[in-house]
Amino acid sequence: MILKQMVKQSLPLLILCGIGGIFTGSILGSMVDIFHRIPGLLVVIPGIIALRGNISTAFGSRLGSAYHLGLINADNMWNDALKQNVLGSLVLSIVVSAAIGLIAYVTTFVFFQQQVNLFFLLGTVLLAGVASGLLLTSFTIGIIYLVFKRGYDPDNITGPALATIGDITTMLCIFASALIMEVIV
Repeated sequence: MILKQMVKQSLPLLILCGIGGIFTGSILGSMVDIFHRIPGLLVVIPGIIALRGNISTAFGSRLGSAYHLGLINADNMWNDALKQNVLGSLVLSIVVSAAIGLIAYVTTFVFFQQQVNLFFLLGTVLLAGVASGLLLTSFTIGIIYLVFKRGYDPDNITGPALATIGDITTMLCIFASALIMEVIV
């Protein structure tokens, strides 16, 4: 019975996640011109996508565990446990985004001998990290709420859904942040 329930809950979502991965690749492909104009931006992509995926799926897992432990439920989600997890997720987004921006700056200079505008690269990564963090925190809470309401096991749904939504959202945020920073700088 558990196998049947897991397949029923997960299979349609995993197919959608595959489609989402293709969509994410399409966003990346549309950014080729920006990568030529902005040295170092391509170096940021794997790090910032991994960051968002890891923080969002860990956040979703913590909420799923809190649900299983009875700390939160669909009728009582916005409590201290959720507030602390939201704050932790957002703080991690800011700190790790800054670290990724600095590491990308050094990596681009050392390995590719390209001069990069530190303000531009760091601003792009921070803006994308914070924007995607806010969006994905909201998506995570929404997904967890819907999963609880439908009576599904959050462990079957949240990981794949958040990883895919995180990839798409983060790529869109990087794209938009780079365009914004081009105007500012």
